[in-house]
Amino acid sequence: MNAKTTKSDQPTFIEEARRKQIIDAALQTIAEQGYTQTSFAEIAKGLGITKGLIAYHFNGKHDLITSAIHTILNQQGHYIKERVDAQPLAQDKLRIYIEASFEYIEQHRQHFVALVDLWGSFTSAEEKQAFSQTAYDPCRAHLQKIFRIGREQKEFGDFDVQAMSAVIQGAIDGVMLQWVFAPQAVNLGTAARELAGLFSDRVSKK
Repeated sequence: MNAKTTKSDQPTFIEEARRKQIIDAALQTIAEQGYTQTSFAEIAKGLGITKGLIAYHFNGKHDLITSAIHTILNQQGHYIKERVDAQPLAQDKLRIYIEASFEYIEQHRQHFVALVDLWGSFTSAEEKQAFSQTAYDPCRAHLQKIFRIGREQKEFGDFDVQAMSAVIQGAIDGVMLQWVFAPQAVNLGTAARELAGLFSDRVSKK
């Protein structure tokens, strides 16, 4: 019997540590071998554990992959939020949002190589919608909050907040995608500065 289906309590510290270890190993395996070649057996081999131990913590490959995606995006979101919240001005919040996004991406290349591979593995409309909600809804909401603060503080002018949040996040992810496939062709630090300047000029109150 899978222990994950019988437990109602929160995972212990040791269980959380093991889950994180398995997720990290899964992302590394996906980045190196691709999603289709990744199995519990391959992940277990890399960790020196049994497949059964992975199955104890995750109800199949889909559960593991979903947990891995949430881990990447939640950690990136926390990294960005912590830095954005430290800025009093909306202009600086927007700049830091863009710069921190690229900082985190550059610091965790394997995670984003794996994420892009997983991105292309979704085949059903339900999977694609679930990924969109996980990946984009929080990002757009965060940007829209920055825009509202900017307007309240009389820093930002008139523009479509919903569209602008999608455009900025799309630009960040578009650069990330190019960097995943050809890291030598894209300097993320330079891209961050250029995008921050471009969008700051666009939303500033003239």
